Amino acid sequence: MVKQRFSRLLGAMLLLAMGVQGLLSPLTQLALSRTMPDCLEVGPVAAAVGMEVHVLAAGPECPHGTYAPAPTYHVVAQAALTASLTAVLLGIAALLLAIGVGLRARRVVRDVRQWFTRRFRTVVTVVAQLVVGREQPIMVPVTVAPARLTSSPHVRRGPPSCSC
Repeated sequence: MVKQRFSRLLGAMLLLAMGVQGLLSPLTQLALSRTMPDCLEVGPVAAAVGMEVHVLAAGPECPHGTYAPAPTYHVVAQAALTASLTAVLLGIAALLLAIGVGLRARRVVRDVRQWFTRRFRTVVTVVAQLVVGREQPIMVPVTVAPARLTSSPHVRRGPPSCSC
């Protein structure tokens, strides 16, 4: 059990660290600032990947070693921001669950529910005692008209009676 709790705690901390690292990256900083620089300085591996997926482009106005952002760069930056923020929120939730806040929250909710049921049960019994009499149905005379005779199958057989 201790090993399982430790692995949950470690996983939650790892998820939280990845989310924070993603939020601190230059890509998400560009998405937050909503400004796009003319040229970006990136490493050789990131430049090769960026050129391959059409996020970076070789611009004539950019000096050697820098690249111009492609039109899809802002979309990728927003996706990175969304993924990083989601990782941070899920990491916080997983961390709280790993340290046992979920069990305590469940106990608090159960205690509050029991308190409400006790209080409202007494209110319902008091209100039921206050109701003195119940309404009784009143008998109303209703005249019923006799039902009209409907045609039966043996009356409809043969030619009409007026055709003779």
